[in-house]
Amino acid sequence: MTPLGRFLHIERSRSTSPEADADASGTAERIGGVESPGRDPGPAASGADLDRFAPPPPPSLELAAPDGGERPFTRCLRCGMDHHVTVVECTSCGARLDAEEVRAFNDRLWAERRAEAAREAASQAERGAARARDDAEAAAAMRGAAEALAREVGESERRRLDAELGPGLLDALSAALEGAGRLLARVVRWIARN
Repeated sequence: MTPLGRFLHIERSRSTSPEADADASGTAERIGGVESPGRDPGPAASGADLDRFAPPPPPSLELAAPDGGERPFTRCLRCGMDHHVTVVECTSCGARLDAEEVRAFNDRLWAERRAEAAREAASQAERGAARARDDAEAAAAMRGAAEALAREVGESERRRLDAELGPGLLDALSAALEGAGRLLARVVRWIARN
């Protein structure tokens, strides 16, 4: 037998009798009763935790602005330990922090700190203004020194060229360069118009 013949005879031919069709429908009902079609499960889950890519949750605490003008802490009058403004009892010595004398002490302390911060800010502004003035004066002095040096070098070169070429030749050369510059300016203006 040839390989094609073996392939064609692997499975017996099926009969097309009505009993076989009835048997096939019974099988379909029996299987359909056991397995009902479910929902589409969607893409297979990878098992990775994708919540780490989600935006951060909103903060659960409201933080006070640091320069809101309110006192940021309460200092214990007895031991000097700082606490949050809502704490009513010192965690170090157990003293009450909501007493009137403690509030008055903390209000005075906070007023002194704010006045000191204002003085420091004014002092820093004065130092910045003085530094800016000093920088401007130094820049003006450097510019003046550079201009003086340029004049000195120019005069030195003029004296050298006068000695080498003669006094009239240098003046003639500078006049010729001036004329060439004017001529060049006219040519540029003419090109720009056309």
